[in-house]
Amino acid sequence: MLFSHPEARSLLANRHRRTPCVLLLDTSASMEGEKIRRLDRGFRTFRQDILRSPMASQSVELCVISFGPVKVHSDFSLLHEMREPRFEAGGCTPMKEALELAMVKVTQRKQSYREHGISHYRPWIFLLTDGEPTDNEGLFSDSYQQLLQPLQLAEAEKKFILFTIGIDVSPCGRQVLNELSRPFKGRCLDLANLKFEEMFLWLSGSLSRVSQSTSGEGVQLVNPRVGDDLYDGWVL
Repeated sequence: MLFSHPEARSLLANRHRRTPCVLLLDTSASMEGEKIRRLDRGFRTFRQDILRSPMASQSVELCVISFGPVKVHSDFSLLHEMREPRFEAGGCTPMKEALELAMVKVTQRKQSYREHGISHYRPWIFLLTDGEPTDNEGLFSDSYQQLLQPLQLAEAEKKFILFTIGIDVSPCGRQVLNELSRPFKGRCLDLANLKFEEMFLWLSGSLSRVSQSTSGEGVQLVNPRVGDDLYDGWVL
């Protein structure tokens, strides 16, 4: 039966316009210690903040993917429907494979929206990393360049928006993130002093603004460097 499928049941029971976002989180070995603990706390803060908003809690759908190795913690779902992930550090940094998967997940979710007659805003992919893309041996890999043309096409066709955030990244790592962001007229945003909670609060607030807008495309976001009365700045 149609309503026995959880995805169909959720989409048909809640007709709110969706605000989809993929969290693409580096959990490689270099994130061990304080970084992974703050990432975990930051995500919990994000979840609680979304759930406090009646509109955002019925609109924002999250897909959570970590890489090191690549793991899907949750497919697209509303925050109150998903099991809260716990992140553990380990492995290399397969950034290209993780971003490819995120792009596939966005495409699949948009198709599901169409099949169920659900409108949606332009999806966000939020990539957070402290390193450079590697192969399975942990060596630097330039295979991410294979995604530059597909990303340019994605921007031209308004398929999604990609944000890249670096955590104490090297000049090489920043260059990679800048290249990935360039098709979207952005660049690597450097996380200041491990301000994960401030970053996640900015993200939840930004997604909430989108979910309450009429078009989702012209929303004025708070400057992540300086913040405002509600959100502290979190970018170097």
